[in-house]
Amino acid sequence: MRPKTMIFVGLTIAAVAGGYALMEYSRGVKGADDLHVVATLEAEQLLAEFTLDETAATAKYVGVTEQAIQVSGTIRTMEPTGDGKVTVVLETGDPLAGVTCEFAEAEVPLTWRSGSRVTVKGICTGLLMDVVLVRCAPVA
Repeated sequence: MRPKTMIFVGLTIAAVAGGYALMEYSRGVKGADDLHVVATLEAEQLLAEFTLDETAATAKYVGVTEQAIQVSGTIRTMEPTGDGKVTVVLETGDPLAGVTCEFAEAEVPLTWRSGSRVTVKGICTGLLMDVVLVRCAPVA
């Protein structure tokens, strides 16, 4: 093979590989809106399951691959975190624990207020003090 042809083939392969690497680097992560819902439940029920048997609830709702759950409840508090996100805490009947839902600021409907009844879709990461859902999306 001629040296010019080898250089051309090498540069073509490098350009294709570089383009693919750039596309993968800038892809971002999937939000819960893009995932299939594996469970639909109330905030009180979700906290109760984690409180009763955290290991079983983690296996069921966190799983081994990313999966979304749909949770309904009443908003206890809504607070911006300062990094373009808003934390919405759903009431569970327990003053020391709730279901914390992390939203991108643009995803939170303007009509949501403390006391509003809402349904969210999120990716459960488990129990800390609260049950935590990340990359949430509102459900109409």
